[in-house]
Amino acid sequence: MPEKIRQANAKAAASKYAPKPDGSTLTYGLIAVSVLAVTLAVYGRFYDVDMLSEPVALVVASLAAFAFGAGIRLRLQQRHAAAYRAEYALRQRASTAAGQTEAAPATLRNETPQ
Repeated sequence: MPEKIRQANAKAAASKYAPKPDGSTLTYGLIAVSVLAVTLAVYGRFYDVDMLSEPVALVVASLAAFAFGAGIRLRLQQRHAAAYRAEYALRQRASTAAGQTEAAPATLRNETPQ
């Protein structure tokens, strides 16, 4: 199997169960900060708490949320890369084994000659 076809097949198979993240790290971080802001706004309204009275806590929480979002993207990227490597190795072993099986005599393939 040609190398480019093997890579394309491995990428397609890996994307089925471990898709590559669509957005950038910045996007994931900003989404996490936005979710935090909405959560804090709802919390502040519900409990009648002024959330802007502690700006240092808001900045620290925002940085932690950004790091959390970036970490999620990093984890998804790692899962996709591991799935791609596994699928590529599987296809490489399969093509190598198929090539050896065709060329090997019946005694080397653990078959009884007829």
